[in-house]
Amino acid sequence: MAVVRLDKIAGVHLESIVHTEDMTNGLFVQLGNLVDGETELYEVEVPQTDDDLKKEFLLHATPEVMADPRKAGLKHFVVEKGDAGRAYHLTKGDVITLTADLIDGTPVVGKYVVPQVGSLKLEASEDGLGGSDGQQEVSLVWEVIQKTTLGYDAAEAYVLRAVKA
Repeated sequence: MAVVRLDKIAGVHLESIVHTEDMTNGLFVQLGNLVDGETELYEVEVPQTDDDLKKEFLLHATPEVMADPRKAGLKHFVVEKGDAGRAYHLTKGDVITLTADLIDGTPVVGKYVVPQVGSLKLEASEDGLGGSDGQQEVSLVWEVIQKTTLGYDAAEAYVLRAVKA
């Protein structure tokens, strides 16, 4: 389903991004190079090593506007490969809600979710550490503050507060 709700997010610094694959909202990206001939459109980078987890992550959340009425609705929204999307720089204290399909593992209220190597999704973390051995400091840590639902079909979701960004 892949739905994100921006509950309380500063959102004052935005970037335009483009990826070589389709992207749902609620993914966490890193900025790569500027696209040739562009001044504000960045390629999406996927973290490949534990060291990449120490770099800044941005939240992909493009306004859900679809020209095709058959694809209308939050759970159907994607930014197709090669199309520009919107990414937010994050700050400590930001609050978002993500559907469970955007998080690998099972989040626990009072514990954490963090970025992971090889994926744009978050993963559950007992102590706010991540990486290949689960013991690496990462640049972005979300505390799970509530289990809830999103959308008309009440998809399982989690309210997250940025404790490190």
